[in-house]
Amino acid sequence: MDPSRYLNQSILRSLGILEAFAEARPALAIPEIARRVGLHRSTVHRLVVTLESAGWLRKLPGTEKYTLGIKVLTLGRIADQELSSCAALRPLLEELAQRTGETAILSMSDDIAAVCVDKIESSQRLKISSEIGQHFPLYAGATGFAVLIGMPEESVRAFIAKNPLQPFTTATETDPEKILERYFFLRRKGYVVSTGAVDPGVTGIAAPLFFPNENSYGSVGIAMPEHRAKGEELARMIQAVLETAESMRKKIGFMDRQSGESV
Repeated sequence: MDPSRYLNQSILRSLGILEAFAEARPALAIPEIARRVGLHRSTVHRLVVTLESAGWLRKLPGTEKYTLGIKVLTLGRIADQELSSCAALRPLLEELAQRTGETAILSMSDDIAAVCVDKIESSQRLKISSEIGQHFPLYAGATGFAVLIGMPEESVRAFIAKNPLQPFTTATETDPEKILERYFFLRRKGYVVSTGAVDPGVTGIAAPLFFPNENSYGSVGIAMPEHRAKGEELARMIQAVLETAESMRKKIGFMDRQSGESV
């Protein structure tokens, strides 16, 4: 059975509009929202008015701009409490950022993509697409592919078969057979190093995680400029990521056992 037969396009478009506000203190007018989601202004206007009436968006007084409504903020707080692993692992993520001097990223999967759930910025300027709430492809880049290598083979094959594999840069691999070959190879290694597959000039290093409380595959890693990811420095960064991932797995496992004992 093809689950896409049951997808509601209006709901998907509405969710896309909400995701357009995934940045710090966003305030967007209809034309800007339309550009971000790639829909006609009239369609966006109809959906925005509907979201506003339901409390998911609110119009800023005296302007033509909208921002997220109280319902989104309330739901976000509930989700933040549920994602208990994020708070527990933040000290380890901070240690990784401090140890490497690079941007550290924690992600979870929603079965379609890897979602950045926490991030510690590097003190050095680096243009990458990772923001909290940002989606990363599972088949490209270190953050997403590290999630992939933590998943069982049948899940990976199902994902590749049902999802379009679009290139982000000239370095993005989209051939399903080659992605499977890379999956098997990197699964044995236990980590991913990827350069320029999502963000040109950026090297990512990541290792897989599994979050029992959230029942989600994920990853932890760093992003750094390509020119620094060489030789002994690259080896040092890989070691730091692997050691952090192992510490996080132990922490998550301890949390899971505590949860089981309290039930």
